[in-house]
Amino acid sequence: MPSMTITLELTPHVAASLAAQARGVSLDTYVRNLIEEQAAAVDHREQPMTLEPFEAELDALAADSETLPYLPAEALTRERFDQDHD
Repeated sequence: MPSMTITLELTPHVAASLAAQARGVSLDTYVRNLIEEQAAAVDHREQPMTLEPFEAELDALAADSETLPYLPAEALTRERFDQDHD
């Protein structure tokens, strides 16, 4: 696919915010990089995860979970959540 040119009208606030985030890179380059990163992330999400990487993600989430404090089931009732809100 050939390259595409897009013209954006940004409010001064958004332009200033993006320029500050660009940290020395031209605003054009910075915005192009943001779009390319987002496009790559969308492409990645469209591919279903196989079982092995899924289990690896779960293992990473569970790492060190044994060090978390115990929370009894009574602490998770609606009444406990709402006790400070009358």
